[in-house]
Amino acid sequence: MTQQVEVCFTIGRYNDRMLCVVVPMEATHILLGRPSQYDTKAMHDGFTNRISFQHHDKKIILKPLSPREVCNDQIRMREKKE
Repeated sequence: MTQQVEVCFTIGRYNDRMLCVVVPMEATHILLGRPSQYDTKAMHDGFTNRISFQHHDKKIILKPLSPREVCNDQIRMREKKE
């Protein structure tokens, strides 16, 4: 891993940018690893699989996609590939 890029992203009302390491892969989701969790002092609720943290004095809660949202996402990815 020798390349980095700054990525701007939006999840609901939450907007941020993050310095990311470039790794060859295909993903349709942002994969937030331990460094981003430590940087934001995020709390993970293992029961609900939600991540919460403070950003600009607002509480942000990231929740996983529903099974329907995952299915729709996979369909869009498949159509885009074709």
